Amino acid sequence: MKLLLRRTATAATVGTLLLGGVLVTATSASAAGSSTCNIDDAKPGSVWETSTSNVNLRSGPGTGYSSKGQLRSGTNFTYHCSYLTSDGKNLWYYGTVREGYHKGVSGWVSWRYAHLA
Repeated sequence: MKLLLRRTATAATVGTLLLGGVLVTATSASAAGSSTCNIDDAKPGSVWETSTSNVNLRSGPGTGYSSKGQLRSGTNFTYHCSYLTSDGKNLWYYGTVREGYHKGVSGWVSWRYAHLA
């Protein structure tokens, strides 16, 4: 419980700094949905695809979050929004898988493994 509170407080602080004082409510580490997004750098609804095989579809924007499954190369997903880490080095895309085994599942994909379709 203390870890959850610490993560929530950290996420809220980072969100506040990134959005110029606007408080962002963070979700739990086990299921960080679109409310975690802190930037909208591409058109919501655009189609993206994975650029390599075995790409983890994560429950939150970071490698510390659990994987909901692995996506094949070329798997399409509908982009919703993005999360930029506080150090500015990692960008995560939140989207919903459009095809294959994980069709309809929403999750996070690292920018390193995705591009516009």
